[in-house]
Amino acid sequence: MRHILYILLLVLVLAQCRRKEPDYLTQFPGKPEVPACIKEEHERLLREMEKLTLSKDSTGRVAARTLQLMRHHFQEEEDYVLPPLRTLPLLASELIPDHGAEIIRLTEKLRSQLAHLNAEHQMVRNHLEELRLAVAYDSRPDISTLEEEIARHARVEEEVYFPAAILVGEYLKQKGSN
Repeated sequence: MRHILYILLLVLVLAQCRRKEPDYLTQFPGKPEVPACIKEEHERLLREMEKLTLSKDSTGRVAARTLQLMRHHFQEEEDYVLPPLRTLPLLASELIPDHGAEIIRLTEKLRSQLAHLNAEHQMVRNHLEELRLAVAYDSRPDISTLEEEIARHARVEEEVYFPAAILVGEYLKQKGSN
């Protein structure tokens, strides 16, 4: 019962993510896509970090390393963490996706990689601290807003997206989708 409550709560949060077209309950031919609002946020954060790489000073060098880590991390999330979340509207409508076994496989991979993903979040935080120092040294414009957005994004992933994706897999296991 508690799992269903968490899933319903997440559905409410992610309701803003679904596209306006009525295909959000689509049966997926392979693994589901990343929810559009999360994909867009990843792209926006990467664009903002990429702007900082244009500097030919320590800010640019640190930003380039941070960008490389963020691209790697976001790709991992988009490969196996976030796609199960796209099934939430379908599950909330009491429908089971055709490829439940694939979704369960993704959530099992997430469960096995959770410590790794959280460690990467800490690495990003460390890079952001180094970037903040480089920006101050180079007398660049303040990046605290970007820093806060990235930190908030990581917290939402750790507190909501990661557990919700795992719950999707557990729910599908209980429904016999494996």
